[in-house]
Amino acid sequence: MHKLFFLPLLSLFLLIAACSQQSTLQERSDGLEVRQSQLDEVAAAFALDLSGAKVYIAPVQIEYTKRFSSLPRRQYREKDYELDQRDLQRLNTLLAQSFNDKLLKPRNAQQVSDQAEADYTLSLSLQNFSLAAPLDPSPWTWRVYTEQSAYAEMVGTLFDRNGSAVMHFRDRRDIGENFGSSSGPGGRLERFTSVTFWSDMRVDIRRAFASLDRSLL
Repeated sequence: MHKLFFLPLLSLFLLIAACSQQSTLQERSDGLEVRQSQLDEVAAAFALDLSGAKVYIAPVQIEYTKRFSSLPRRQYREKDYELDQRDLQRLNTLLAQSFNDKLLKPRNAQQVSDQAEADYTLSLSLQNFSLAAPLDPSPWTWRVYTEQSAYAEMVGTLFDRNGSAVMHFRDRRDIGENFGSSSGPGGRLERFTSVTFWSDMRVDIRRAFASLDRSLL
């Protein structure tokens, strides 16, 4: 009786193991291994080592979405909720410095300005990006209050010299959510300005890259 019970049970275990292995292979069809992370998704090549590497960080790509706040008189255009060239340059600098501080410096790696001399190229994008309010509001909207500064899905892929992906990550972020609230889950409304926006961006981006760094250890 024990043998008759054991054989079907063993077959069941083998079937479950086979299905699990097949599922894992599907998840890693791109050759990258899923890593445990506080980000929504992190995958990297086995034994990825950036020690001493030279990394080129490409200009960020932004995909905007309509998620506008209900401001008085609603006289804003879609363009008012987009970053201008000066802001884009500032954002690129912030992203590059944060990635350099959190991931490259601890590995004695360095950022380079010439892609031709780089061992790796990092492609970054902010998808479904939306500002809570224009960074340069009209004079008559001298005060705007919001619970967060912006929303974005930050997506990044690291490519080697051959153009093969060796790392990929994705993370959805309510940037500056509940900023100004020191306690309680609900938070409170705070005045939105360009100063608070850039402060929130710096905190959240550095936090994301710090989590990415821990995922690669």
